[in-house]
Amino acid sequence: MKYLHLHLPALLLAMGATGAAAQQIESPYRFVDPGQQVNAFVGGIVTNRGALELGPESDMAFGLRYGIRLTGPFSIEAALTGFPTNRSIQDTVVVGADTTTVPTGTEADLTLGIGTADLRFDITGPRTWHRLMPFALLGIGAAFTLSEDEDADTSLDSDLRYDFGTRLVGELGVGVEWFPVEQLTVRLDARNMLWQIEAPLGLRTLDAPIEEWVQNFLLSAGVSFRF
Repeated sequence: MKYLHLHLPALLLAMGATGAAAQQIESPYRFVDPGQQVNAFVGGIVTNRGALELGPESDMAFGLRYGIRLTGPFSIEAALTGFPTNRSIQDTVVVGADTTTVPTGTEADLTLGIGTADLRFDITGPRTWHRLMPFALLGIGAAFTLSEDEDADTSLDSDLRYDFGTRLVGELGVGVEWFPVEQLTVRLDARNMLWQIEAPLGLRTLDAPIEEWVQNFLLSAGVSFRF
């Protein structure tokens, strides 16, 4: 009993030191306080040009995003993407009893703007895991012609000339942000964007869809500032 009495203070001190050491274990999760962000990005869009190969070709893209947290894991984001590309000029040719399209060997410059609004879901909530924040998003918007080389297809009949115009866009994506510091992040995005390609009047007699939804993939990397 005397032995236990003499060593009880030392035992309590040891237990206290062990408890303090256990409390110093750092959690892999860190809360993210800034609720807004601005993101500048660059990447590429891999396009599906459609059955008649009328749509825009794959090329580089760049843009800006702005996001604001709603509550918990949910945020809304607005993005504007510039997509300078080109399209192949297609003419018709008769092969046997069939009429089909063939490229003329000429391409028209085409610059598209893509504006989208997305609902973003942060998988880890408003916090990072080992400085990473993975997310998924769903959005809607429009793709529209900013500029086009209208002289490239003047040799075609007017009813064969393709016009991209303005198209509804739906998108589904995933991504991840890396937080080297709280306010500055590196962000990677992968998105599947859907838009419609509509054949001009002169090509609607061909054995091809008049209207078709095509999938286009945006892969981008950028830097975000959070505030």
